[in-house]
Amino acid sequence: MVPEKPLPENDPIVTKSLAPHYVLSMVILMATLFWALWDEDFGQRPWKAFQHEWKDRYSTFLKSARSQSRDSQKEIQDTADYQKLKQDYENASQQAAPRIKEINEKLHDLSAQILAVQNVFTDRRAYVSASTYDIETETSSSAKQRKQRNLEEYKKESTTAEMPDGKKQTFKDYDELEKTYNDLKNERTQLSAELG
Repeated sequence: MVPEKPLPENDPIVTKSLAPHYVLSMVILMATLFWALWDEDFGQRPWKAFQHEWKDRYSTFLKSARSQSRDSQKEIQDTADYQKLKQDYENASQQAAPRIKEINEKLHDLSAQILAVQNVFTDRRAYVSASTYDIETETSSSAKQRKQRNLEEYKKESTTAEMPDGKKQTFKDYDELEKTYNDLKNERTQLSAELG
């Protein structure tokens, strides 16, 4: 244990009060705070009156410009070129409507098939990924070979997925399941691009 040092007789912290210094500091801080607030709101912003006047004038201008733009828009819509473009657009929309409906139906069916295959594929892919990581981090060569054989056997197992129409589809191995899943997703991507 360290022995305590004796306090000096004229220690300013013990013998004098610091209250007047604190009060003076607080008064100065409060004065600078109020000055800063005044300066921020009024002193440095002499343009505030101009801003209010400009806002009123610009609002009036926009009201008149809106009615002028409405008139010019109506003029453009009444021109023969605009009417021809509008008619062409409506014709193209009508011609594309059956194909759009067909694509939407296919997309709906594909999404249901993807969901059915994904329910099975996700679990199997998670197991394969975890096993692959386990093999890669294994230090023993015999254990690594054993795990590799187990993984290959697991990948060769057949899998059954219940499709949206109620039929069960069997995949002979993991690779076929993965290929089917990827093919369905690619087909959905192509149809979505065509729809766009």
